[in-house]
Order: sequence, then C-alpha cells, then structure tokens
Amino acid sequence: MPETLKRIGLGLVLIALAAGVLLYSDRRSRLNARGSEVADGQAPRPIRVALVQHASLSVLEEGAAGVIEALAARGYRDGGRISLRRFNAESDIGTANAIAREVSGGTFDLIISLSTPSLQTVANANKTGARTRHVFGLVTDPYAAGVGIEGPGPGQNPPHLTGFGCLQPVEETFRMARTLNPALRSVGLVWNPAEANSLAQTRIARRLCSEMGITLVEASTENTTGALESANSLFARGIEALWISGDITVSLAAEALIHAARRARVPVFSSLPPSVQHGSLFDLGANYVEVGRTVGTRAADVLDGRDPATMPVVNNVPKIFLYNDTVLADLNPGWSVPESVRQQADGWVTATSTRLPSKDAPRPAPASKPSAGRKWRLDLIEYLETPNVEMNREGLLDGLAEAGWQRDRDFELRIRNAQGDMSALNLMIDAALSEGSDLLLPSTTPALQAALRRAQGRPAVFSLVANPVVAGAGRSDTDHLPFVTGAYLPAPHEEGLAALRLCLPGVTRIGTLFAPAEINSVFYKDHLVEVAGKMGLEVEVIGVSSPSEVAEAALALTSRGIQALCQISDNLTGASFASIGQVARRARLPLVGFASGQARHGAFMTVSRDFHDGGMASARLAVRVLNGESPASIPFEKVDTIRYLFNPKVAAESGVSLPASLLEEGTVVD
Repeated sequence: MPETLKRIGLGLVLIALAAGVLLYSDRRSRLNARGSEVADGQAPRPIRVALVQHASLSVLEEGAAGVIEALAARGYRDGGRISLRRFNAESDIGTANAIAREVSGGTFDLIISLSTPSLQTVANANKTGARTRHVFGLVTDPYAAGVGIEGPGPGQNPPHLTGFGCLQPVEETFRMARTLNPALRSVGLVWNPAEANSLAQTRIARRLCSEMGITLVEASTENTTGALESANSLFARGIEALWISGDITVSLAAEALIHAARRARVPVFSSLPPSVQHGSLFDLGANYVEVGRTVGTRAADVLDGRDPATMPVVNNVPKIFLYNDTVLADLNPGWSVPESVRQQADGWVTATSTRLPSKDAPRPAPASKPSAGRKWRLDLIEYLETPNVEMNREGLLDGLAEAGWQRDRDFELRIRNAQGDMSALNLMIDAALSEGSDLLLPSTTPALQAALRRAQGRPAVFSLVANPVVAGAGRSDTDHLPFVTGAYLPAPHEEGLAALRLCLPGVTRIGTLFAPAEINSVFYKDHLVEVAGKMGLEVEVIGVSSPSEVAEAALALTSRGIQALCQISDNLTGASFASIGQVARRARLPLVGFASGQARHGAFMTVSRDFHDGGMASARLAVRVLNGESPASIPFEKVDTIRYLFNPKVAAESGVSLPASLLEEGTVVD
C-alpha cells in the first residue's frame, strides 16, 4: 500500500512538472489569449489597451497617431482584436496620477504611455507590473526618469516595462544655429526644472554652449502661463536667439513665445517640429510620427506574446529638419539660411511654398464603428451655398468614408443650408435638436456662432471657420467650450501677398471688399491689412452688406488707384465672386483670390487653404466624438495645407507675367 501511494505521489509530481513546462512554453501567447476568452457563447473579448499622454501637444498627438497606425498594421485595430482607450492629463499632474492609478488597476492588459511625465506616473503606479505590462515612448532620457531603467543593456529595465528613449539632437541643433549665424554669442532658454526630460536637455546645452563660446541665458517657469513672462525677461537681457527645447510646460506656450520673439526681432529655433509653421526659424528634432510607429510596433510585439524583459530600452531618434525663411526679414542682422542648409531640409516654409513632411504622414487607423444596429443622426449646418462650402462638404463625407463610416448604414446625414439668411441658422439648429441630432456639424463661422448660441450643450464639430476663438468657441485651441471642437482654416495672406509681389514687383496699393456683418470677414480684413502693412503695402477697403452691392463696390475700388484686387474669403463675397471677377477683367486689374474655386471665376491666382482637407480633418474629429471622446479633450485643429492655382489666360489679360518658379509650386487651370 505505501509503495502504491509513493507511485501515485510520483505520478502527480510528474504531471505537475509537465503542466509547468507547458505553461512556461506557452507564456508568449498568454497575453494574446486574454483577447480570446469566450464565455457563454459570446464573441472573444478584445485585448484592452490604454494609451496615455500628458498633454494636448502636437508632438504627442503625432506620436499617438504613429502608435495607432503601427498597431493597426500588425492587426491590432481598435474595435477588432483590441479595445483602445485614450487618456490625456492635459498637463495636470494630479490628473496624471489619477489616470495612472486607473490604468494600472487591472482593467487593462497593456499600457502605452507617451512623454516623460506619463512614463513616471504610470510606472510609479504600476511598480510591480503584476497586472499590466507597460510600453513607453517619446521620453527624452528614460535612464534618468527614476523608474528603475538603469541603461540600454539586457536586464537593465523592470521585466514588465520596455520602450524607447527619444533624446533630442541638442548638439546638432546648436551647431545649426551657429551655421545660420556664425557670430551667435548668446541663446535664451525657458525651462521647467521639475521636468526630468527638460533637465536632461538643459545639461547638454550648458556643456555644449560652454564648448562653443555661447552664453546660455536661462529663465525658469513652473507653469505654462509663466513661460511668456520668463521669455520676455530674456529678451530684455539682450539674447540673440531663443531655443525651445522638448520641455512640455514651455512647449504648450510655444506659439506665444514665438510671437513675442518676433516682436523683439529675435529668432527662435526649436527641438519640436513643426514649430516653423508658427514662425520659428528652424526646427531640428524627432519625427514624432515615426517615433510613434516604433513604439506601436514594440507594443504589438508585446501583444503577440514577446516578453518585455527581453527588449532593452534604447534611444531612437529619427531626425527631421525644417526651416522657415519668411521670418528672416523681421530678424536682427546676421541670420541667413545658406543653400547648403536648404538642401538638407526635410521640409520648409517659404514665400512661395510650404512643405511639412510630418503633416503628410499616414493618418491614424480608422476609429471603431458605432454599435451594430445603431444609426447616428448627424446634422450639417451650412450658412450659404458657395464653392468653398461644397468642397468642405465633400471632404467631410470623404473623411467619414475613409474612417469606415458608411452613409445610410452607420449614420444619417441631414444637410441644412440657410441660403445666406442669418435668422434661419437659429431655426435650423433648433430643428436639429428637436429631431434628436447626435452631433451638430456647423460649417462656416455664422453656422458655428448659431450652434454656440443654441446647441444647449449638444456635441458640435465645426469646419470652414476662420478663427474659432474670434467666433467665441474658446480662448485657445486647447482651452475651449466643453461641447465643441473642430478644424479651422486661417487665410494664407502672407503667402498670397508674397506671391503677388513675385508677379507684380512694383505693387504698392491693393484693395478688398469685406462684409461687416460677418465676424470672420472682419477678422480676415484686419489680418490682410496687418500683413500688407508689414510688407509696405497700402490696402483700400470697402464694406458690403448684400450681394447686390458687390459689383458696385468692386467698381469703386478700381477707381481708388489700386494696382490689384486681393479679395479676402468670406461668405458674401464668395457667393458673388464672379461679379468681382467681371469688374476686374473690364478694368484689366489683376485679381487674387483666397479660395481655390475662384481661379475659374476671374482670379489669375488663388492662394488658399485646402477646404477639402479641412472637411476631412473635421470628419476625423467627428468620428472621435461619436466613439465616445469628449469634445472638451480634443484640441481645435488648424489646417495647414496651402494650394496655389493659376489661370494663365486671365493673367495675360491682366498684364501679369507668372514666374516659372511660382508655377512649379501650384496647379494651372483653364
């Protein structure tokens, strides 16, 4: 009997050992298997993934887009094999800690964090990694982040934690600044000492400036609101240039710092592309979409079952260099962009073209579809029927289709057009609400204003808007009313007038019509006058209040000694542009438009934002809202694409010669 028991005991031990071996050999697929659990005949549960970022910063948004794209390319699409939920602390450390506790509490199978603060808060809340594995990216110096990553070698990172460092090329950046100004002797820096990533870059800059004979003049700030004051103190101390590092606190105020620097005639160079679109002289940093793709690929490896402990943390910085030579005229002497530097560039902003490769990166994977059987009610509210409105509408529909949303299957789209009647806009909003609209899509500034007055908190995503802040939608792209977001299109007046100067080198006086009743028209008029003034151009302006006044007002402009008509884009003159074109043709006066469709209605050249792209951008934001994101957490998106269209026949009739270099930047129409 004892011998029998001994044999049974030995058999149980062997069975246990065999089970252990099988369990160990299958460890690589266990995480993936979580997404295959089936209970009571239900479909497999998707793997739950949290994507955490610290702020609504363009580089973090680009990184997130790259992560999502790479996951989708590996078969991990939201709504399919994974359920992806995004979290954004909006630069608040208390919120960041709360998010970290939530995502590491066992609800999620994998956490992906972007930025140093997000790595730190999540890693501290998930120290054991017992429940959740963690992949990070867009971190300047992970070895100095204080989360247990000792170096790039095997076994130097916690077994549940892996990712990539992204140390900005500080040395290359300062050497580029010295190339653009060989006499450079002082550079200012605003930074937050509480950010580990910022400290790492500042230390490199201190050492480098000492070696190069450059004085690094520092000013600290604890928050974004204090960054501008700190920068102004640097300008008062006579700095020759301002460097914006990868400091998140300061980066959120980058536009304000760049504008202040321009007033002080001080160039800005940045480690955060694409700041050139806001007026920095050059950017030299990481291609954050590509960085995000790398992080997403590593996350997919973990989802496939690969052990994070076997994936060491290394630095990965696919660099990108951009320049903006349009700011040179406003700077103190000594700055230039040599041809040798231009040939190195990945993108640029010049008087005749804008090419920003990071903006042309593949878009994130389509968002998930609505629940089966649910048809969403969308209401597109338009003020007037114009070519711009039509292009925007097409872009909106194309954007929804690209995201996988099919009209009449996934959503019902009701198009309401006020035909230029301001009072009708209020009635259309009221009707949409009473008919149970799930999402309002106001197109044009008047439609947005009506939605803001009467939407009663119903979610709204706008498009074809000149400036949402001026329209009353918020105080900035990130600080806005909680129920509204959207894409806007600032007019490229600087680019348009620069192109006009190439065609008419002697031009000194231009004219435009505007509609005083349209706040967007007033904004555009004031902006044109401001830009023209900086270029030494006088602007004659006449206001119009109805379509019947447009032709007469245009004729009046031609008698005021102007050398070209530069018609700003608004609803009233947009609907009557053909009559402006006829007046210009009879007067043999060159006409420039800021809406692409006007190249076929009398303008010899149009320089405009891409209204179709604007509609697509709004569609992408709308899909995010329909999938559960709060509009309050989605920043307004500026559409940067610029289109040049030329009509050589009209140009010849107006006595304008189109330079070949300019024609290369655009498209010729009949």
